[in-house]
Order: sequence, then C-alpha cells, then structure tokens
Amino acid sequence: MRVAVWNEQCGCRSREPEAAMPTTEQPQGRTCKTKTFATDPASVADARTWVGDICAGRGVSDDLLFTIKLLVSEAASNAVTHSGSPDYTVVVFEDGYIEVWDSSSKMPRPRVHEVDSEGGRGLELMELLAPGYQVVEDNKGGKCVRFQPKETE
Repeated sequence: MRVAVWNEQCGCRSREPEAAMPTTEQPQGRTCKTKTFATDPASVADARTWVGDICAGRGVSDDLLFTIKLLVSEAASNAVTHSGSPDYTVVVFEDGYIEVWDSSSKMPRPRVHEVDSEGGRGLELMELLAPGYQVVEDNKGGKCVRFQPKETE
C-alpha cells in the first residue's frame, strides 16, 4: 500500500510504509493554524487545549471535540515520548484534518500490550476514531501523523 503525496508545503513524498497504514484523500482545506511545541510532556496539554479551542470556535459537537482532543493528545504524546525531536508542530486545517509533525524518521508500529498497560494503544485509537489516518515521511527525514476525527455514534 502506498501513502499518497498530499502536502507540498512540507515536502511530503510517497513511501511504502513498514506496516500497512490506511490512507485518506488529500485534504482540500488550507492550513488554518500552525503551532510548534517543545517536546516537553507538559506541552501535550498545551497542544490539546490549543487545537480544542480552534475546533470549539468552529462549533464542533462536544463528542467530536472530545475525540479531537484525545487524538491530538495521542499524537503529541508519541512525538514527545518517541521522536527524540526538540519540538513538534501541530497543523489544523479548515476542513477538519489535523497533522502532528516531528523530525524523527521512526515510523509508529502497532504494539502488543497487556490489558492493564498504560500505553501502546495510539494506533488502535487512530484507526477507531479517525479511520483513514496516515503516517507520512517528509523529505527532511521527519514524519507526520495526519487524521480527520469522525463523529462517534
């Protein structure tokens, strides 16, 4: 499965993912807001709040807002914990797509976890709450997790 080129601004390129990832269509909206955060654990809450405020201002439902904040927290936490990057960038598109960029080329992989473990569920949550999410390598050696959260039933 190939991940489509979709963001010329950041220089993303197609690649064969190490573990097959679902794909979505290219986002049609223009970048609405972009913010860079230090890879400090406290920044995860800042990123979640920042994206939540943007989306709440657009009038999204409380359920969708909860999902958005959860997935931003997951993607930002992974950037903080696993990337080794000094910072990460969050982009919120007008059409509801969200991206979390870091400078690590290490691609996320589904992990086997114990029922009571505190981690290892990020990709499962992405698949469940943002079907069609993507992980794309950029031309600078980093990567982006891109998703569009869906309204839950």
